[in-house]
Amino acid sequence: MSRDVEWPASRVRKTFFDFFAQRGHTIVPSGSVVPHNDATLLFTNAGMNQFKPIFLGTVGRSDPMAGLKRAADSQKVIRAGGKHNDLDDVGKDSYHHTFFEMLGNWSFGDYFKAEAIAMAWELLTRVYGLDPARLYVTYFEGNDGLGLDPDLEARDLWKAIGVPEHHILPGNMRDNFWEMGDQGPCGPCSEVHYDKMGGGRDASKLVNEDDPMVVEIWNIVFIQFDRQKDKSLKPLPAKHVDTGMGYERLVSALQDTKSNYATDCFTPLFDRIQLVTGVRPYSDKYGKDDVDGIDTAYRVVADHIRTLSFAIADGAVPNNDGRGYVIRRILRRGVRYARKYLNADIGSFFSKILPALIDHVGDQFPELVSKRNDLVEILDEEEEAFSRTLDRGEAQFEKHAAKAASRDDKKLDGDTVWRLYDTFGFPVDLTRIMADERGLVMDDVEVEAARERAREASKAVKDAVDTFAKLDVHQIAELEQRRGIARTDDDAKFIRGNCKAKVQLISDGKSFHSSTRELPPNSPLGLLLDRTNFYAESGGQVADTGRIVVDGMAEFKVLDVQNYGGYVLHSGFISYGVLSAGDGVVCAYEELRRDPIRHNHSGTHVLNHALREVLGDDVKQKGSLVDDEKLRFDFSHKCQVKLDELRRIEELANAYIDRDEEVFSKDVDLHLARQINGVRAVFGETYPNPVRVVSLGADIEAMLADPSLPEWRRYSVEFCGGTHVDRTSNIKHLVIVEEGGIAKGTRRIVALTGDSANRVQRSAIAYQTTLQSLDALPPGPKKEARVREVSQELGRLVVSTLDKDVLNRRFRDISAAVAAEQKSRHRAEAKAALDAALGHFAVEGEERRMWFVGRVPIGANAKAVGEVVRYFQGKDGERSVYVLAGDGEGVVHAVYVGKHLSQRGVTAEEWSSVVTAVVGGRSGGKEPVRQGQGTKPEMVDEGVEVAERWLREKLKL
Repeated sequence: MSRDVEWPASRVRKTFFDFFAQRGHTIVPSGSVVPHNDATLLFTNAGMNQFKPIFLGTVGRSDPMAGLKRAADSQKVIRAGGKHNDLDDVGKDSYHHTFFEMLGNWSFGDYFKAEAIAMAWELLTRVYGLDPARLYVTYFEGNDGLGLDPDLEARDLWKAIGVPEHHILPGNMRDNFWEMGDQGPCGPCSEVHYDKMGGGRDASKLVNEDDPMVVEIWNIVFIQFDRQKDKSLKPLPAKHVDTGMGYERLVSALQDTKSNYATDCFTPLFDRIQLVTGVRPYSDKYGKDDVDGIDTAYRVVADHIRTLSFAIADGAVPNNDGRGYVIRRILRRGVRYARKYLNADIGSFFSKILPALIDHVGDQFPELVSKRNDLVEILDEEEEAFSRTLDRGEAQFEKHAAKAASRDDKKLDGDTVWRLYDTFGFPVDLTRIMADERGLVMDDVEVEAARERAREASKAVKDAVDTFAKLDVHQIAELEQRRGIARTDDDAKFIRGNCKAKVQLISDGKSFHSSTRELPPNSPLGLLLDRTNFYAESGGQVADTGRIVVDGMAEFKVLDVQNYGGYVLHSGFISYGVLSAGDGVVCAYEELRRDPIRHNHSGTHVLNHALREVLGDDVKQKGSLVDDEKLRFDFSHKCQVKLDELRRIEELANAYIDRDEEVFSKDVDLHLARQINGVRAVFGETYPNPVRVVSLGADIEAMLADPSLPEWRRYSVEFCGGTHVDRTSNIKHLVIVEEGGIAKGTRRIVALTGDSANRVQRSAIAYQTTLQSLDALPPGPKKEARVREVSQELGRLVVSTLDKDVLNRRFRDISAAVAAEQKSRHRAEAKAALDAALGHFAVEGEERRMWFVGRVPIGANAKAVGEVVRYFQGKDGERSVYVLAGDGEGVVHAVYVGKHLSQRGVTAEEWSSVVTAVVGGRSGGKEPVRQGQGTKPEMVDEGVEVAERWLREKLKL
């Protein structure tokens, strides 16, 4: 599919860099697409994000950007979620992408409109050779309501370099005035638009009309104003230029394609997709012309692999919160398109496309190369987990969709949509896509109402199940003796997959019933079955959850499972339908929950073995907890486990996992089992006979044939009735996240395995980036506030104990440096503030002045202004001072009323109250001192005037 072109994508980017480098610009690497130090953004969505400190004047002197006057870059941008969200449009048209590159050139107080416009036109028409007749430019038309004049300077500059007047068009506030936010730097902009059709037509009326054939390729922003809180505009002392040119759109123009996707920004990915899936070649069809939907799927997959790869490489982790959920949603959307339209095998599909992306752009973005292994691991983990959800959910969707299609309103009701998510994990947005494909409608209000009903019902029943009456000795006797109910056969709990069973009885916690028909809805119930595959809580392993169903007729949600004298009670509630004794049912435990429980239980055995190897034979298991999130292991040991011991324990555990040992299990006579050399059991535990033995790597029959062999100590061999993986490699990884004492002589380790272990390792790596970003912040209040935030974040961060130690030591170094700088700066600012006040009194001819009101030359440093008033209170006593200071962070002010003014009726409380009314915030203190912090830094100078005026009026001067 790839073809030779005059302007391959890589040449387009290099030419851009070369052009601006020759004109004195520093070529700056792209900033991270994950904004680690900007909580207001999900993703970097514009080229200017990494230059914000320069525009806001907060860049530190030691920052590499401090000396920048001219810069150029290609910024990675993601627009999926939040204010800028192109996700739902991707695949449907020729120009929407969730990830794209933004080429930009920048001037920080250096050149302005004339140079920016001249360079843009030269690059586009003389260097790239675009036809000027196909280019249109815009300028800001002004806004009378806001008192903004039209940008006639830009208009005239475009005209002067040869752009015809009918190609120079006025634009409104939305298109031609750029603002960083409600406050801050802003200014008019000029856009350059390109007519993809050409042919000498007049396309001026199609500019900014969302026509796919007339597209904006470059936006040149002239940052010349500073918007105040009152919405007024002040001219900036230094004017800046901020430009952004859509790389993919530019490549499309230079390769003369009607679609961005027809360029070699995407064709290498299409070639790879075809190789992996075997589908027909990409043909760049859209809408109804894309009859089989394959071209749309090509575009979705190619776009999404770019977004996923860059986001994950820069530290985003798929999860259910914020940007993590956006990444997860993008992957799931792509997976579903790949399976439905490309007939792709799901589980490692995206990671098979990844090499084409790395080969294509790895030179420009080396992070893709260095993070290749992480990318493959994360993509495969997420894809494999979702494939299981997709398998179950699609079959259920098809059944409900067929029913909806037969109705007049073609409506997929809210309860059904929510049940698909709640029961099968099938995302609502994916249900919406599939419904659209079948011409079905969904009501979002109905879905939300169903969600709320299910949440309330589930919460009420869960709370009730926690206190649900258990089967006592009398009820067990009733079951066994009076009703003749056989004990539950639970052998199937060790077998994967569903099992069939029959309902025997239903308990409401007080008595037994033969049907749920007469029982109140949403009430906690217990089901007794003749057989089950649900695991009842025991041996430290939590109970399974899941569903017991009569297909299409009834569903019982299982929230807890307990074994009472051989009777397995499934506690939960009826979500719909009726269940009665004798009904044939299907038992389906929640595999997505059971699977990590297996990992954690086998991981517990591996950990137990490693502890004995490192700490010695005196280590005895005292207890454990195994659930779907973690494993917790209590053991006898007299002192804290040292870091180097923890490191060795982790190393041995992971070496065992990597050996890919087979896991054996067998019921063995208790007397024989105890003879196996090295077998482990919980101290004080009573075991049944026969006892189940679980061995990681050694065949149990071989051990029983010669139980005293020293070789058996090399293996983990335990008495255990829990569920386990098939091979140790299934555990994937083990990470210790906590070690501590819980009683004298008893320690506790908490560890993670499988995907959870891999996630926390990636979190540790990502947090190193957070600390690097923190360290790079310029000194000042913002950095100090961020230090406090990071301190709390680190406390909550769940990572390896070993990684936590490294991160904590790094943070302590940064924190100490910030504290030292803060102390030095505060000392210098306190001196500067005091010198300003003392300087006032020292001016010749002013010796007799008895007060000073003024703004001191420091930032919003409350401690410094406080020291000024305390100095005069302690060293003078007669003279009075009122000092104010402020910056972008806020306002501080402090007053001391000396004897001279207090004898004339002046009070600190009254004086400070009039200033507080102007600068905002609050003030407090005890006469004759008052101190305050304000919220309106732009009002500092007015605060000084008000303080001076009030005093003169008070003194009748």
